Amino acid sequence: MVSLDSSYVCTLPEDFAERLVIFGAGGLGKRIARNVGVLGHRPLAFCDNNRTLWNTEIEGVQVLSPASAASAFPKAVFMVAIWHPSQVEGLRHRIAELTKQGCENVTCFIPLFWSFPEMFLPNMFWEVPSRLIEQSSHINAARDVLDKAGQEEFDRQLQFRLTGDVMCLREPEPGLQYFPEGLFRLSPEETFVDCGAYDGDTVRDFMQVSSGHFRRVIAFEADAQNFHKLEHSSQDTRVSVLPYAVGAKSGVLRLSSSGASSSISESGDHEVHCTALDDALADEQPTFIKMDIEGSEIDALMGAAATIRRFRPKLAICIYHRPDHLWRIPLLLKNLFPDSLLTLRSHMYDGFDTVCYCLPRS
Repeated sequence: MVSLDSSYVCTLPEDFAERLVIFGAGGLGKRIARNVGVLGHRPLAFCDNNRTLWNTEIEGVQVLSPASAASAFPKAVFMVAIWHPSQVEGLRHRIAELTKQGCENVTCFIPLFWSFPEMFLPNMFWEVPSRLIEQSSHINAARDVLDKAGQEEFDRQLQFRLTGDVMCLREPEPGLQYFPEGLFRLSPEETFVDCGAYDGDTVRDFMQVSSGHFRRVIAFEADAQNFHKLEHSSQDTRVSVLPYAVGAKSGVLRLSSSGASSSISESGDHEVHCTALDDALADEQPTFIKMDIEGSEIDALMGAAATIRRFRPKLAICIYHRPDHLWRIPLLLKNLFPDSLLTLRSHMYDGFDTVCYCLPRS
């Protein structure tokens, strides 16, 4: 069990803004550069592995190769600002890459987020550790409902969020996300409900794992561009695709569209139809429900409460989109499905694609 008064291992030198090199010239790196500018300093440089960016400028800052940046600025603070889902490399690998280049002061974006929360937080599951500690009773209660493997993963995720120590996380779970090896079996009678179906990637995985032996697939995707891809991803007549968001109740919501990570937001750029699964699945008998819906998982579970209690389906629910989902989702699932087995698995580096699995015991 992780102590909830864990001390931070991730800290910034007081003069970091005066000698900062940002590793990663993508969205996060540019955001950091702009906010450091608010502090009255401009980064010394970006460095990036993308050769096409070398010797260009972004945000008015030169972009170098990691080797060139290490040579030009040996006393700089190198901050890793590359953070996205990956099964092949994470923050630990990028820190090691800079260290191998001879960089003496290497950190990542996490302590910057903590030092300037008004600029950066909350950001997905990142929050100031003190605010997590305030939820200790709920955190401990959620840990208690998990099986041993789930508790071990819970502890790793919590320690990462409290300390910023990238080494406390283990390698991503082998196998396909939502279908981890050895956790459960699919039957030929599965009705699989995919909430947040994106372009059909999980539907394709389901068809692969099931060897094509299933009853039905019902896939929900609210983003218009993603839905177009989903619509053309399978010609199997057993697959139904619906251009809806899922939530606590049926109605109209606004969606912020950004490709793979479109999300419900009051400031969204267009309206979408939202349905509660209790309404949408009124004539179905779901056996497996997956949710990866960018932070709307709790609302969607509430809108599926009657369905879950009646049919006791397998559930695979993402818990990494909001700081408190690590504990709120397991507690909600235990309430909706009291005699289930609850466990966690993480399928990417750096806390991404962490899933709570809720499984019927018989």
